[in-house]
Amino acid sequence: MSYSFKNIVLVLLAGFPFLCFGQSLDTLSLESLIEMSERRSIIGEEAKFDLENAGFNFSIYKAGLKPQINGTAKLPNYAKTSSEIVQPDGTVLFRPVTNNNSSIGLQAIQNISSTGGAVFLESNLQRFDNFESNEKFYNGSPVRLGIYQPLFAFNNLKWDKKLEPMKFNEAKKKYNVDMEQIKIDASGLFFNLLIANEDLNIAVSNKAGNQSLFDIAQERFDLGKISESDLMALRLELISATRNKKRAEQAVQFASAQLYTFLGLNYDNQMIVPRSPEVNKDIVVDAKFALDQAIKNRFEINAQFRALLEADRDIAEAKGNGGLNADLTASIGLARGSQNLSDIYTDPKQEQFVSLSLNIPIVDWGRYKNQVALSKAKKGFIQKQITQDRLQLETNIKQVVQQFQSLQEELKLVEELKALAQERFEITKKSYLLSAISITDLTLAQREKDQAVREYISTLSLFWTNYYTLQMMTVYDFEKQEEIRH
Repeated sequence: MSYSFKNIVLVLLAGFPFLCFGQSLDTLSLESLIEMSERRSIIGEEAKFDLENAGFNFSIYKAGLKPQINGTAKLPNYAKTSSEIVQPDGTVLFRPVTNNNSSIGLQAIQNISSTGGAVFLESNLQRFDNFESNEKFYNGSPVRLGIYQPLFAFNNLKWDKKLEPMKFNEAKKKYNVDMEQIKIDASGLFFNLLIANEDLNIAVSNKAGNQSLFDIAQERFDLGKISESDLMALRLELISATRNKKRAEQAVQFASAQLYTFLGLNYDNQMIVPRSPEVNKDIVVDAKFALDQAIKNRFEINAQFRALLEADRDIAEAKGNGGLNADLTASIGLARGSQNLSDIYTDPKQEQFVSLSLNIPIVDWGRYKNQVALSKAKKGFIQKQITQDRLQLETNIKQVVQQFQSLQEELKLVEELKALAQERFEITKKSYLLSAISITDLTLAQREKDQAVREYISTLSLFWTNYYTLQMMTVYDFEKQEEIRH
């Protein structure tokens, strides 16, 4: 199947779920459930939303690094009122005022991440209309180039340049982990269904087998070859098998409903028939390699580095905001005021501005010192927490790897036990039909067979849950021997 054709099939399955679940005879594999879960489950949708949200935030950050162009206008700015006019001798007279003071402007600003300042280029024009004297005046700057530069202050732009890419990379890694969590959740629901379905198969088989044995026993009882007690024992087993069949059917329906809900689909009493997954029991997992992959691929490791960097940022901010602060603003350009608009653009005059403002703390009662000390203390705690988290991660990886290796061996054993229990039951059944053993021995062999099947399915469930947990913790596919990227 080509890649494109496979995608088409998956889309059709997503759009028409009855193709998979429409009839009770349809089967569902663990692999196909995981594929649908990644597309349809609310967990997958939430993971995609978080990644998209992080992408938008990163795009907003990158947009802020580019020049920003803004236009301003105050049109009209009309006033008809009475206003105080200060006279040369200092007295105040109130005069009627009727004017319009309009303005327009265009400004481009480029932030400088390395220094925390900004370069700006602007042009503006102002018109003043005095309706009382029927006069008009213009004032404008065709071009003005300037710079704004904080001195000694905390530079937030420099730290954002380091932190924002880390946040986005962390979000991408978290998305991979979240999508792996879907496999764990889906496999849990799948094996709940598989166990319930296997119980149903056992119950159906036992009911049919017990019915056949009871019919034979009834004939033997009529001929006086077995006791009424043996006949009643078989009757009890038949009733128990019938009851177990009804309970197993309800369990399958409940597990099927859970799967439909997980996929966001309406449930209409359909019974899904799961297909037991095949297992590669020869997967080799090295604990050290698994730990290396976890350190490389887990988003928490990125979060730890980011937390340390944010702690350094907080220290720098505490130092920058508590000491001497100075702001330098300077600009050069062309400007002029005139009653003729053309004069502003044909014969402008040179313009220069330089401004330096200072803020010098004299007494702060230890506020600056304590803020710096607090920021350093927080960094020290973060470093200790990271060390503890690394130790816990290493311990968890080793435990999961050991459990996986143990389950590989255990799966081989329970598979062999299941085959032996089935074979023993068949032999015991034939012996009973030949009247060589009692009904008690037959019942015991049947229960051992059923228990062996349940233990196999239970171990199979643990195997796959552990394997997907290992994949989630390392974001690595040990079967395909490649990193997982969604």
